Amino acid sequence: MTAAHLSRIDLNLLVALDALLREAHVTRAAARIGLTQSAMSRSLARLRDVLGDPLLVRTGRGMRLTPRAERLAPALGRVLAEIAAVLGDAPRFDPATAARTFTMTSADFGEALLLPPLVERLTREAPAVDVATRGASLDSFGALEAGELDFALLAQEPARPAIVWTPLFPERFVCLVREGHPAASRKLTAEQFAAIPQVLVSPGGRPGSIIDDVLAGMGLRRRVAVRVASFIAAPEIVASSDLMVTLPERIAARAQRHLPLRAMELPFKLKGFTLSLAWHERMRQDPGHAWFRALAVSVGQELKRRRAAERS
Repeated sequence: MTAAHLSRIDLNLLVALDALLREAHVTRAAARIGLTQSAMSRSLARLRDVLGDPLLVRTGRGMRLTPRAERLAPALGRVLAEIAAVLGDAPRFDPATAARTFTMTSADFGEALLLPPLVERLTREAPAVDVATRGASLDSFGALEAGELDFALLAQEPARPAIVWTPLFPERFVCLVREGHPAASRKLTAEQFAAIPQVLVSPGGRPGSIIDDVLAGMGLRRRVAVRVASFIAAPEIVASSDLMVTLPERIAARAQRHLPLRAMELPFKLKGFTLSLAWHERMRQDPGHAWFRALAVSVGQELKRRRAAERS
């Protein structure tokens, strides 16, 4: 059958054909799918015209399928069942039994903060669901659009077409120096802050940061003695030197648990950020994707409660 012939057959006509082939009787076929007898008769006439075959012929023992109709019957049933599966309700996602891998990109501080409690929840609630992470990409949003990534774990950015942001938790910045550092015993001024050689965390390897912009606005400039790509490496460097680093507060608190470090407030206002999951709009109705988003939000809420308890 050519494409021109196929264009003459709509889905309702195939449903009528299936009923006719199953019942081999116009009246019963009509009742099977809720049509009147006359409507089913018109459908049969159209089918005979399109397929070039009578399909049902009258005999002394009632209507009989033609050889063509007998060949069509089993294949048509399978086709309609597959169409129903494709166009029907979205399949349920049962985390207890689902086997699926979610892929995300993230800077290392996002992985360090979110993944440990997230994996703990996955182990308990979805033992066959896996997570694969990639290093932060310059084209994370293009990878989301192309379906190469499920999520990007990032500080929320201005709106982009078709990119949706699910906030997880807010974060602020503090600075870290080693215990015993000359600056650790006093409250810093902006001038004193700028005078201390520093570590700059730059995952993309680019010089400059929002701190440098703030300092420039005050007529100040700091010396960046070391530039690294890792939020995890920076505290190790600071703990064994007289350098200072500015980090997200949760990363700083994590480092203080195993390194001799002192956290200090910044001597100027520095806007924090919201760590969020970025994802593509086309995944909104995917049940597994929606479940993972909800799980990440739940983990983020728990991290917020835990941090509030630590501060109190």
